[in-house]
Amino acid sequence: MTIWSTHNGFERRVRRWLGASGSLSARLAQHGASFTVRVLDQGMQHLHPDEARALGLPGRRPGYVREVVLSVDGLPVVFARSVTAHAHSVGPWRSIRGLGTRPLADVLFKRKGIDRAPLEFANLPPASRLGQDVEKAWRQATGQTVAAGALPVRRSVFTRCGAPLLVMEVFANPQYPWCWPSPRRVSRQPVLPRKRA
Repeated sequence: MTIWSTHNGFERRVRRWLGASGSLSARLAQHGASFTVRVLDQGMQHLHPDEARALGLPGRRPGYVREVVLSVDGLPVVFARSVTAHAHSVGPWRSIRGLGTRPLADVLFKRKGIDRAPLEFANLPPASRLGQDVEKAWRQATGQTVAAGALPVRRSVFTRCGAPLLVMEVFANPQYPWCWPSPRRVSRQPVLPRKRA
């Protein structure tokens, strides 16, 4: 069983990523020349019990699922899984069906009328059903194993027109992005013309 909490109790370098607000895709893209989204699976799946609970759905029922791997400069970094009720995937969240390889952030952070609940955090146990599913999908997509032990993971519920969408982001790479420095900030000072000698 995965224990979710709104308290981020991870070490500082991990906390810097897990607790970051805004779009994770945009944050990752700041660290390389290229950022890519690889779609692993998309369509109807049975939801995990804690996913159904987070969406307010009774029991273990099918929902619409999108699973992707986020990579920077060809390096796989994050496994992401977004889920919603089937009815909502043809209603308020129908735009996720046509995303293709564009990040979900193009919908979540660029359109009006979407509310985000506070982030929740957990260590995803490798022996859990969800942990095993993440390991299998990551290995098939990247040819690599996930980080040893429990995986740092965060999730939040986005709501549009009363319809919830759960987005979970698993930091599955054993090294990244923890070792990356903070993104460089662009100077907002005006550039003055040089004086002629």
